[in-house]
Amino acid sequence: MDITLRKINRAEVLRYLGYGDNAPDALVAAQLDEAETIVRRLAKPRVLYRLFDLEPAGETLRVRGTALDLAGEAILAHLAGADQCVLLVATLGMAVEREIFRLQVVDLALATVVDVTASAAIEQVCDQVQEELAEMTASKGRFLTTRFSPGYGDMPLSLQQPFCSVLDAGKIGVTVSKFYLLTPRKSVTAVFGICREPVSAPLKACALCAIADTCSLRKAGTSCGKFD
Repeated sequence: MDITLRKINRAEVLRYLGYGDNAPDALVAAQLDEAETIVRRLAKPRVLYRLFDLEPAGETLRVRGTALDLAGEAILAHLAGADQCVLLVATLGMAVEREIFRLQVVDLALATVVDVTASAAIEQVCDQVQEELAEMTASKGRFLTTRFSPGYGDMPLSLQQPFCSVLDAGKIGVTVSKFYLLTPRKSVTAVFGICREPVSAPLKACALCAIADTCSLRKAGTSCGKFD
């Protein structure tokens, strides 16, 4: 599934850069404009997702018909009441990645802004898919949870590998390193629960995040918004 990238949320980019409510100066504003132009020109958003049934398996939730067990208290709480799930992998593609690496050699400041802009862009891609899934789910009288990714809370990052295997993520150019990191870096795996009853308020990021104690966004009084 290919997807059209919407205009990138400037406020989100500034939040990632740690600006909070402060306005950027003229130089940074120009870099933001250039970064968005670069990302929108080079990004080739692609998405794969599949629907599965869920079943309890001891202290995990098994994605039926696969070798993937969803482990961790956080994901079990997030999917409480769900009897189905959607597994997702999304990416911006390698062209953005190559440009960031090139800019790190010739213009480190711009490379940083492009990197952050691309992070906001892949989150928006996931948001768009989430909106579509929520509409499809609602049309069947069901309810969609927010997304939850390996590495959130105590959900092991090692689940990246079975996630990508189940979805055959190589079809859209996404691979997993021996350290369980995705390539291209501007890629995301996630799971959504599908419930018969309305979903309660989503879990909050800072209550789950493994880097809560050292997060620069949290210290600045904001958050990454991944669970908002």
